[in-house]
Amino acid sequence: MQLRRTFVEGMTGGLLGAMAQPGRALGANDRIRLGIIGSGAQGQALVRAATSCPDTEIVAAADVYTRRLEEVTALAPGAKTYLDYRHVLDDKSIDAVLIATPQHLHCQHFVASLDAGKHVYQEKTMAFTVAHAKRMRAAYQRAGRRTVQIGNQGCSQG
Repeated sequence: MQLRRTFVEGMTGGLLGAMAQPGRALGANDRIRLGIIGSGAQGQALVRAATSCPDTEIVAAADVYTRRLEEVTALAPGAKTYLDYRHVLDDKSIDAVLIATPQHLHCQHFVASLDAGKHVYQEKTMAFTVAHAKRMRAAYQRAGRRTVQIGNQGCSQG
């Protein structure tokens, strides 16, 4: 059976690989810049997994709890921190966001991230309601060539 940690590490590599342009290797100066929305326990696990991948860096974190922001900056010392997630989305240098917020906020953060032109990895469960799922699908369809992955590792085990 695959462990959650192993899957998250693989997921991060998969998301980052999918974001790279096909047929083009990353150069020494190319880095994938990530922001995290929701820096609680699961968000911090995603930060650890992402920073273990080559050519990635966490450059911003957003959370409503300052203690969580302090904890994530211990993992990613250079990351800017925000109490409002929209500051992460406004940063044009950020390529992708990792969303690890409470489930009732997934739709809001997912749609806003895609509308801001970011690639998205979001923790499960994808949507809180059917209406949220429909809004999220519409955002994905509008987003064009953006990579989206939902962390449903329980469905992809064994």
